[in-house]
Amino acid sequence: MKLAQTGSRILFWRALQKLAGAMLVLVIAHGLGPGDNGRFSLTLMLVMVFAAVLSGGVGLASVPYVRQRKVATGRLLAAQYGWLGLVLLVLGACAFGVRRAPVWMWLENSLGWDAPLLAAAVAVILALLAFETANYVLLACGKVVVGTQTAAVRSLLHLAAVAILLWRTSLNLAAAVWSLTLIYLGAGLWLTWRARAELRRLSPDPDPEPEPALRAVSPSLPVLVGNLLRRGWLGQLSAISYLLMLRLDQMLLESYLDVTAVGIYCMAAWGTELLWLLPEALHPLLVHGSADPRDAERDSTAARAVRLGLWATAAAAIPLAVLAEPLLGLLRGGAYLPAVGALWVLLPGAVAFTPGVILAGDFIGRGVPHWNTQASAVTVGVNVILCLMWIPRLGILGAAWASTVAYALGSGIMVWRFQRLTGQRWRDLFLLRPSDLRR
Repeated sequence: MKLAQTGSRILFWRALQKLAGAMLVLVIAHGLGPGDNGRFSLTLMLVMVFAAVLSGGVGLASVPYVRQRKVATGRLLAAQYGWLGLVLLVLGACAFGVRRAPVWMWLENSLGWDAPLLAAAVAVILALLAFETANYVLLACGKVVVGTQTAAVRSLLHLAAVAILLWRTSLNLAAAVWSLTLIYLGAGLWLTWRARAELRRLSPDPDPEPEPALRAVSPSLPVLVGNLLRRGWLGQLSAISYLLMLRLDQMLLESYLDVTAVGIYCMAAWGTELLWLLPEALHPLLVHGSADPRDAERDSTAARAVRLGLWATAAAAIPLAVLAEPLLGLLRGGAYLPAVGALWVLLPGAVAFTPGVILAGDFIGRGVPHWNTQASAVTVGVNVILCLMWIPRLGILGAAWASTVAYALGSGIMVWRFQRLTGQRWRDLFLLRPSDLRR
């Protein structure tokens, strides 16, 4: 795989997406203030977690089916659309029932939800499901740039919409959520159309010795959906754990403190995630490249990706630490300055977690996504325990310290797994080589 060449294309679009996302976060934070910014952040967390749970890993599980061309593309499409239709029915039932459940009081009072915002949340969940499923199909087809490109355009459009709302003094919580909803729906539909077009170009490739698990696939649509769910669910647990790892501390902050603390802390968390630009750009490359067991270089390619991502992230952490205070001081009259200390605490954890972000793609490609799940589950568990111990005493700094320790531990588990699987040495993963920058 031409890691530098293909990765540079992904990196360009990922950088554009991150830049637009960074501006978006700043505009929303300035326009809404810490309180509504906290409500917006918690709304996004709930939407993303529900989307991860309800996806069932159908997109992720489609990768080997598409890559090895063992199933007719029409039948695979029907299975994916069928699952999305079932999810829509489940979401409709949940939306109807939640208005009569005790949790609605919390959604209404703490997050500022009403019936229209509930409808918007349902629509965003469906859009995220469609986008994720289509993106995995495109990765399996070798179109590793399309998903990142679409996500970048999506962020740019959302930034433009929010900037217009701020300029017209119309930016509030409802406007921020609805602008996201409409743009995400458009992006999900577009990527679904692209994935469908790519799938229809493929034809099943006969294999005289298919995998036993694939040979047993029934032509029945319900059975195929069941196989996708069975294969994808363990891997999807990793995505759920990953989201909880990144966002559960915000929910705990709301419980111990209030949404204003969440609105401040999420600015520090945003700065941390901004560092994962290069690691996230390398992730889809490894999902595609590591799926081919005939590739003799896949172990060394993954190790090289870890080296590049780790050192680039460490280098980017320095200017971010320097610029954090003057940048956050510009927002809302300095209301977000308490986030600076939390950001400084989170930066070492962000650098330490870089190998885990990259190797997650390698594990998916190799067909062992449950390794991601196991590491993420440990990370979430440690994070929750430490948050419960430290938030009451240290506030947002306690949440930051808990995340840093948990990130380092989770990444260490994934590196250990990779080393045992491939035999790669510590220096193969952590010592940058001159040749890494030349190809």
